Amino acid sequence: MNILFDETQKERGKIYENFDKLGKILEESGHKIATYTTFPIKYSEISKAEVLVFLCPDASKLYGHEVKALLRFVDEGGSVAIFANAGGDKGLNTNLNSLLKHFDIEIVANQIFDYQNFDLKLESNAVISKLFEHPITNGVSEITIVSSCSLDIGKNVGELARTQQTSDPPSATIMAITSYGLGTVFVCGSYLMFSDSKSGIGLRDNSKIIKNIFDSIAVPAMETIQEIEEEKEKEVIVEEIEEPVKEISIDSPIQKLDMVKEALEKEETDNIKAEVIKAMKTLKDEITHKKPEEEVIEAKLQKEDIYEAIAVIQELEKDIELLKVDDPGYRDILLTDMARRRGIDYTQIMPYMEKLREKETRKKGRLEEKIEEEEAAIAVESIPTPTPVNQFEKELLLFDEQLDEKKSAGIQIDSGQIAADLIQSIKELKNSVDVLSANLIHLLSEIVLEIKESKGKRKLF
Repeated sequence: MNILFDETQKERGKIYENFDKLGKILEESGHKIATYTTFPIKYSEISKAEVLVFLCPDASKLYGHEVKALLRFVDEGGSVAIFANAGGDKGLNTNLNSLLKHFDIEIVANQIFDYQNFDLKLESNAVISKLFEHPITNGVSEITIVSSCSLDIGKNVGELARTQQTSDPPSATIMAITSYGLGTVFVCGSYLMFSDSKSGIGLRDNSKIIKNIFDSIAVPAMETIQEIEEEKEKEVIVEEIEEPVKEISIDSPIQKLDMVKEALEKEETDNIKAEVIKAMKTLKDEITHKKPEEEVIEAKLQKEDIYEAIAVIQELEKDIELLKVDDPGYRDILLTDMARRRGIDYTQIMPYMEKLREKETRKKGRLEEKIEEEEAAIAVESIPTPTPVNQFEKELLLFDEQLDEKKSAGIQIDSGQIAADLIQSIKELKNSVDVLSANLIHLLSEIVLEIKESKGKRKLF
């Protein structure tokens, strides 16, 4: 099976670094392993594997669209394995519980100690001997958890291992498994128990149980298929009361499902998962008389609804602007997800938004042309202020004439007085320039205010 180790959430565990021994165990068992480093997590990418593994995410949180991708991945037959650490989400600043709540599992923000049964003289290396019957625990008598937190699980979640009465907290779940759709979710409170370190995969039966874990979750759970078959039989019985059941042909989904089940029992699992998903979907559509997706026509949006949706999306765009996301594709993902949370299908509103943006662009172009025209008019318009350059030139000419006259008359020239007169002329020039600049700035401010007022009065359509 293809096992993908996530590295987009700043995981502390790296399969080719501090978890190299685990990688070798999996490869010896016939599994193919790889790392997933492309952010964000996308269904189209993770669906190429059978199992996705999180080895203790650290200071990183899943986005809403990533959670949806993971839910779809599991629902359609994939398996997710999460290995946590002491402190849980709170201690690591993560949000794995935002995903696990859909499976009725919660990682608790605590740490497990055992002051009587522990390894390597560390009370945080608690020895676990309370193991529940499951293929994962076959041949396992004791394991050692390292820096582990506990789990809160629902009644339909399978408990695999529990702390002893001597532990703190006592009788706490530290390992659990559950089914969701056609897939499987496995959660363990400790990731370090399978690391390459001395207090890791080499302790007690840790290496055996980790091999069992991946051998088990890499195969679609038969219990899920059986539950769907039982539910299908109940629906058929109800349907018989209302109308006769159609005769099942040899190519019917039910018969396909039997073929898939038989193949799974023979361990012929290479191309089974796709057939299971296809058969289940077709079967569900036939039994519930669900219309094919291409026949589902969404209700036409009312004009008022469109206006409200556009207003909401414009507000969301402002929120996204504050995040300073440069990638346009990622911006679209965020906008679509945020709109759905507000009950808006962005794909339906997108054509209206594009027309609105085109209209805004045209208006902006016309407005810029108008501003350019006004600026040109201002440049041409005469301002009742003396032209500093011309005035200065006149004063210089007059100064030169007076200087020449004094030289011709043989009058002694006071260089200090000349410098003082020159400095005074420059100061007068600067004052004139300042007056002109102030007038121009005041005029431009009035233009900007008029533009803002005209924008404020503009309607949406």
